[in-house]
Amino acid sequence: MLCAGIAILACCLLIPAADDNRKLAWERERLKQDLDQINRQIDVNSQFLKSVAEDPALLERLAQRQMKLVREGTSVLNLKDATGRSDMSPYLLLTIPPPPPMPEYKPVGGVFSDLCRHPRSRLFLMGSAMLAIACALILGETAQKSQQT
Repeated sequence: MLCAGIAILACCLLIPAADDNRKLAWERERLKQDLDQINRQIDVNSQFLKSVAEDPALLERLAQRQMKLVREGTSVLNLKDATGRSDMSPYLLLTIPPPPPMPEYKPVGGVFSDLCRHPRSRLFLMGSAMLAIACALILGETAQKSQQT
């Protein structure tokens, strides 16, 4: 009874702590994935800014597009399927798609670990474990005295 009580107490203390650690590791991986995506976006944006600074033709095309100007002697090519794309920003062309979402965090374990996670059931488990430890100490002591006499 003593060992069972100590084991139940240990489970009530360690299972929630292990779940917190696993959840923090999951959150760290999610944030690392977001950081990688942001770093890739920064690289694409800086490459675009570098090419805009170095290429005067690209700079002129961007200015014409933003100001909706057409150079003399040229015309705009009208496409049948290009509805609503005339006001698209060139910066939308540079966006990197977000990483696939991570699966939701699911704690590991079964019925007993679920009991150890919830505060009310954990309270009852810890109380019964303390009762088992107290009974083991009291009954174990009287059993030893009866064997000595």
